[in-house]
Amino acid sequence: MKHRISIFIFSVAVVATCFFLSEHPYFYTILISLGILFFLILSAGVLFMKFNYFLKNKTDLKTTKVLLTFDDGPHPKNTPAILDTLAKYNVKAIFFVIGRKLTENPEIALRIIREGHIIGNHSQDHNPMMSLFSKSRLLKEITMAQNTIEESIKMRPSIFRPPIGYTNPNYAAVLKSLNMKCVGWTLRSYDSVFKTPKKLTKRLVSNTKPGNIVLLHDNLEVSEACLNDYIDQAKSNGIIFASSEDIKNILDD
Repeated sequence: MKHRISIFIFSVAVVATCFFLSEHPYFYTILISLGILFFLILSAGVLFMKFNYFLKNKTDLKTTKVLLTFDDGPHPKNTPAILDTLAKYNVKAIFFVIGRKLTENPEIALRIIREGHIIGNHSQDHNPMMSLFSKSRLLKEITMAQNTIEESIKMRPSIFRPPIGYTNPNYAAVLKSLNMKCVGWTLRSYDSVFKTPKKLTKRLVSNTKPGNIVLLHDNLEVSEACLNDYIDQAKSNGIIFASSEDIKNILDD
């Protein structure tokens, strides 16, 4: 909706400029400025899910609970260790899995569900250029992951998170056709940047606020290594992490 409104406003502005200011000495400068402004708005819509520019992303929890999410698994070593830590603190999470990795570790997916967590679709192959896919190719990629996940856990996810977090009109159309919701985040851990558990823990603890959706990666060892201290310190600071029921309410909202 926001994208359509932006296109409408931009089109009206261009037409008005051409009609009323065609003889103005800064006519071309105005047109170029409008084009640059539209490009910047479009870029922000692609890069930042929280703007809900092309499609509605679930980022507002409307609760004081904190939701942990893990992307890019399942990983044969890190994901089970993460599950052990989550079980220790009775914290539930959403795991956005890659279909190809799930076929290599189906037993881990079953454990995720068995222990009260949620599995989401994170594409079949996590292609870094996925945001440039056509609608038909994007549909194929997401549907393949849906089928792979269903074969493993006997249920189809209702939620999706795009690789790298980029969105566009094609995502909006495909997810609508599949009746799936898009889930973003409000706190990015940057666990691919912080290479030591101590530094990552410090960043997470100092930045976690009630209502956050936290983005972590269960394919990274540093995320697994910091998780125990992060949850322990965050809970000491009064942070309450989501339960299974909380997650269901969040997704149904």
